[in-house]
Amino acid sequence: MKLILFILCILAAGLLPFSLTDSDPFRSVPEAHSAAKPSSSPLMATEQEVRGFFDQYIERYNRKDTDGFLWLFSLKAKQNQQDGLPEIRKIYSDYFNQMLSLQNSFEDMKIEIYQNAAEVKARYSVNQVLKNGKEKRVLKGSARWVLIKEGGMLKILSFDYRHEKTL
Repeated sequence: MKLILFILCILAAGLLPFSLTDSDPFRSVPEAHSAAKPSSSPLMATEQEVRGFFDQYIERYNRKDTDGFLWLFSLKAKQNQQDGLPEIRKIYSDYFNQMLSLQNSFEDMKIEIYQNAAEVKARYSVNQVLKNGKEKRVLKGSARWVLIKEGGMLKILSFDYRHEKTL
């Protein structure tokens, strides 16, 4: 009898902390998360910081500044879900070397900022003048970037785009 009373005391002492709070130990995990207080963690960046990042992106792209442009990419960057940073470097180096001039612009930019990343979607237009024969063409399409903070700076983790040649 003393053993049973001892076990009941231990169980009661073990459950006492649950009765002192408003939490229900038998609630499902989704219920517990939905009832939790919203996180007060800050967002990864402000919209102003993200827009400033894209100002640099456009400026370096239009100048055909390969090193400056690639500095905006994370070491873990992927382009169109396949190319890593070494391939991205070769693609842009070759691309910039073929161009006499570039004029990139964005429209309908939508920015979503989270605690550990930012997602940016936009329509873009690139006016190109090729070195060979000074051919002019325009590429238009849509793009999606995922930005992270790396070394305290915004960097492109992934960049996915589609385009069509219009001229």
